[in-house]
Amino acid sequence: MAGPSSEIREIQERYRIIGREEELAQALAAISCNKHLLVEGVAGVGKTVIAMALAKHFNRNFLRIDGDERYTEHKLTGWFDPALVLAKGYSWETFIPGALCQAMTEGSFLFINELNRLPEGTQNVLLPAMDERQIAIPKIGTLLAKPGFLIVATQNPEEFVGTSRLSEALQDRFVWLRLDYQTEIEESEIVKKETGCNDYGVITIAVRIARRTREEPDIRHGASVRAAIDITQLVQRLSGSMTLSLDVWVKAATMALATKIQLQDRTTLKMEKVVANIVTSVLSEYTKDDGDQAPSAAIETAQNKAQNSDTVRRIEGALQGKNLVEIVRLLQENPQSLSEILLEKDRLNRVLQLAERSELHWPALQLLLMAQLDLDPERRIRAKTILNRTIRRIAANIAGRSLRSPQYVRVPFQPGLEELDLEETIENVLGKSSLDYRDIVCVQKRAREKAFSLMLDVSNSMQTEKMLIAALAVGVFVYKFLDDQYSIITFSDRAHLLKPIEERPDVEKLVDKMLELQAGGSTNIEEALRKGLRELERLPQLDGTGILVTDGWVTEGGDPVAIAERYPRLHVIQVPLVTGGGDSDMCAKLAMAGRGRYSYVRDFYQLPQAITSTVN
Repeated sequence: MAGPSSEIREIQERYRIIGREEELAQALAAISCNKHLLVEGVAGVGKTVIAMALAKHFNRNFLRIDGDERYTEHKLTGWFDPALVLAKGYSWETFIPGALCQAMTEGSFLFINELNRLPEGTQNVLLPAMDERQIAIPKIGTLLAKPGFLIVATQNPEEFVGTSRLSEALQDRFVWLRLDYQTEIEESEIVKKETGCNDYGVITIAVRIARRTREEPDIRHGASVRAAIDITQLVQRLSGSMTLSLDVWVKAATMALATKIQLQDRTTLKMEKVVANIVTSVLSEYTKDDGDQAPSAAIETAQNKAQNSDTVRRIEGALQGKNLVEIVRLLQENPQSLSEILLEKDRLNRVLQLAERSELHWPALQLLLMAQLDLDPERRIRAKTILNRTIRRIAANIAGRSLRSPQYVRVPFQPGLEELDLEETIENVLGKSSLDYRDIVCVQKRAREKAFSLMLDVSNSMQTEKMLIAALAVGVFVYKFLDDQYSIITFSDRAHLLKPIEERPDVEKLVDKMLELQAGGSTNIEEALRKGLRELERLPQLDGTGILVTDGWVTEGGDPVAIAERYPRLHVIQVPLVTGGGDSDMCAKLAMAGRGRYSYVRDFYQLPQAITSTVN
């Protein structure tokens, strides 16, 4: 493989970037072709550093905005000064340009940090600027971009709290670059560069502690190399030199990691204990690495035997070729040796990483589900954590963005609102010698909030893999209506409230609850509909909609049709029984009584998409 080009080496040296040769080569190619660039990666992998280095390398000015749900489209494009408008009318003189218009006027880079945290309306403003290199400013004309204008944006993965999936139209205007965590050697070099520490032992331990947080089952989101930098500096300050004192390392790691990691909701341990366990484990391994730790003859024999087996050889080949479907097939053919195969030579970690990053949705979920079988509790928890994270990633991708009809309200003036209600404003200022901003009335567009109750049948028709799809369907539903009010109810012979309508949503927790459910029992649709209706009635001011997912086979409770009639709207999605079919007449009657839509999914794997299309 050829080494990095002189241009890449220049960027690395000038802007002190460690590694990233391949990513820099891709980014340079994109910008040289005048392509807008979307850089995706978790916090702390250097997205901003690379974006700023590229802007300076191409001698472009650099305007930065940070994604936030409160960042309106008018803050991005610009707004009119109300006082000047009343005095001089709408003109370029009374228009205050936002970051987008300023970058277009200057021919600059517009760097958007965490693009997928911006509201959808704000994101859509970018489309004509990216596509046609122009943007229409209401009431005054069109602004054209000068040569050199380019958008470089970053986004966190979709499963992160507060993020959402970009629209297909916006994604289509970007080329994409992924930044993963760097290798242990590169992260060590970064720590050395940032801290000036020359003690390899301190750096090694600090980096391993930070990297271990990314694998720890009790941690939802691990730490970046920033944590290793902080730990290194704190250890140097607390000890003055290389030390293996557990107390020093635990103190330093706790101080550094407390603000950089997020614990799983289900963990019973405090943050300090989780960190102490990681530090203890890393120090123990480090001391072992210093000695002669040749594996025993028994372990070598076991490994050689596994390596020589035909199944392992084929799985290793599939891993090398990233052939997820082949790995699933091989493991399904050898369920009795599943745990032995996965645990040899850290194969489980490689399998989990491949499944988590794969775009083949169903094989990835199958593999992650199988990886939980016959494992020790710690590894099973880790496999389940990655399964949950993968379900959320896939669900966010399927859900897209919910399009809702807006409502318009009159509000007092605030920067970024350009639509004035001139009639009311003039009425307020008549007879006054001077204008007060409190007299100005603006028109604001707001999304119309809705309320939903999702009722999901988990009776005997649901088997293990179908429960997995049901968990995915719940994830899709939550992401689709993240900004709305909703309840989630599961039912068999009894109905259980998984999420009350006014409870703050936690996608990870809801997916976990779905994965822990045990299917079985009879089917009581009446009780489920009653519970769903009670939830909607708690918010009578919102448009309420029920979504019932069932095979329609009523085996317990009363007639559910009378309850369906009381819904403002009730959609029914029929899923097949294990033996096929179901009561389509009952499902159609319920949808008709609830003035909603009836649909039938022949293939259970279509359920997530069916939910999104039913309520669009």
